[in-house]
Amino acid sequence: MEGHLTGAFPRSEALVEASRAAARGRVSPDELEAAYARDVEALVNLQTQAKVEFVVDGQLNWKDLFRPFSELLTGIRLGGLTRWFDNNTFYRKPIIVDKVRYAGASLDTYFRCSLPHNGARWKAVLPGPYTFAVMSQNTAYSSFGDLIDALAHSLKDVISELKKAGFEYFQFNEPSICFSEPSKNELQLIKQAYEVLVKGIGAKTALHTYFGDAGKVIDSIIDFSTDCIGIDFYATSIASLVEHDFTKEIGCGCIDARNSLLETPDVLRKLIRKVEDDVAPKAVYVTPNCDLEFLPQNIAVKKFHILAEAKETVA
Repeated sequence: MEGHLTGAFPRSEALVEASRAAARGRVSPDELEAAYARDVEALVNLQTQAKVEFVVDGQLNWKDLFRPFSELLTGIRLGGLTRWFDNNTFYRKPIIVDKVRYAGASLDTYFRCSLPHNGARWKAVLPGPYTFAVMSQNTAYSSFGDLIDALAHSLKDVISELKKAGFEYFQFNEPSICFSEPSKNELQLIKQAYEVLVKGIGAKTALHTYFGDAGKVIDSIIDFSTDCIGIDFYATSIASLVEHDFTKEIGCGCIDARNSLLETPDVLRKLIRKVEDDVAPKAVYVTPNCDLEFLPQNIAVKKFHILAEAKETVA
């Protein structure tokens, strides 16, 4: 059984202080970069010591899920701060002002796979094209379909470069699929976007849902082209999935990344077994339900260890 993280990880107090000092001009860019590198290395070591199959870099210098792409893609400028779903956090709304294309810029700043990782493989976490489109302000494209198609093609170009850098697994975070309840027409557009994204890339792919009940859209997303579907089991009941024939893997979002209360390995084992027995997917891998960045770092580390223990005892 596999287990891995699903997105942004909380920064250490040292990195938070270095970031604040850099904003005041008291720390040089090189010193700030060194602080980021120390946190990334510590996170990679945490994952490799737990023997997870895929490691992530924690997106430690991402201001939000979309911010790096205002630099990596053309046609996007940053708007004002907007609430991030129903959390007490914010993101800068992307404003689509022109045709969106991969700018050909270096990806090293935001995707760090150059550190030693003891044989584990790298997973890249990116915004899904639907969530990217829904959470943006579109002033350039005549239709929503044109925008989501352009984002899918642009993200695929990014993936092509990431593959060259050594990434083997690509996860697309799509909280809006559950939170916004897309129409049938939008679901068809999303399906087409994923056909663009994954066709011919020769890598493992996952669509990760959270912040809502995946049972409401499972009829549609089960037919999407990704290998895996990540499900937030704090928002989705197992009963809503049992009638479906799962030919895909399920990412079992069994660690609650928005609650500091620690789960117990025994409870996790029971949940994972129930998903295996009742839903009968192709395979199950265990994850947090969403980014752990909502928690203090010490709590996030404890939750990761609990996840790793559950993975090993269920396997």
